[in-house]
Amino acid sequence: MNIKRNIIFAPESRKKNGVPIVENVPIRMRVIYASHRIEFTTGYRIDVTKWDANKQRVKNGCTNKLKQSASEINADLLRYYAEIQNVFKEFEVQETMPTTQQLKEAFNLRMKNG
Repeated sequence: MNIKRNIIFAPESRKKNGVPIVENVPIRMRVIYASHRIEFTTGYRIDVTKWDANKQRVKNGCTNKLKQSASEINADLLRYYAEIQNVFKEFEVQETMPTTQQLKEAFNLRMKNG
């Protein structure tokens, strides 16, 4: 079984008083599969100007307000990507289409134990 999916990293689009917030915005991982969409928080925040939308990563040489470097944040985003792919592979091997709850639980369990 092959589960078609799309995994996207992007800063959250938030507004305050109708104005987009562009500083210290949470980075989320959006997973889309089988007409389902789930959003995971990554625990990182970044200014929108320091985000490369094409690469879906923090721009090289940038840091966030907590002084976390681009390489540190991007390495973790890559780990999230790999883990969610592994979760999908497990469901594919079992020939099972996961519910959003099952996917979320399996991912969170891996991240906690990882």
